[in-house]
Amino acid sequence: MSYVFDAGAETVWSPALRTGELYARFLRETAAVLGLPTGLVEIASDMYEIDLGPYETLIAAIFETTSAARQPVLRGLLESVLLPSIVILDRAGRPLTATSPEQVDLIARAQALAMPR
Repeated sequence: MSYVFDAGAETVWSPALRTGELYARFLRETAAVLGLPTGLVEIASDMYEIDLGPYETLIAAIFETTSAARQPVLRGLLESVLLPSIVILDRAGRPLTATSPEQVDLIARAQALAMPR
């Protein structure tokens, strides 16, 4: 069994149930703290359609916050949701653009995850 995250007609990620549930929960809570919508539209308890406009806005905000964070615990917490999100955006045809060495590192670390679709 797995979660399904679709962007348009394409499945951009289909992690195991526990991984998918944690990701969706982490994303919701992070969005709430930042005061932004997630862009996740629940289709079923284990299936989400990603509304790319708000999702991309949220992930860009997390990207900026993470790359500027000097507090290691905050950075680590944000990276747990950011790294898979970078891969999801890339697979959806909306890659983030790095503007600093910290952001280049985040994108490289996300790409190293090699998450299965």
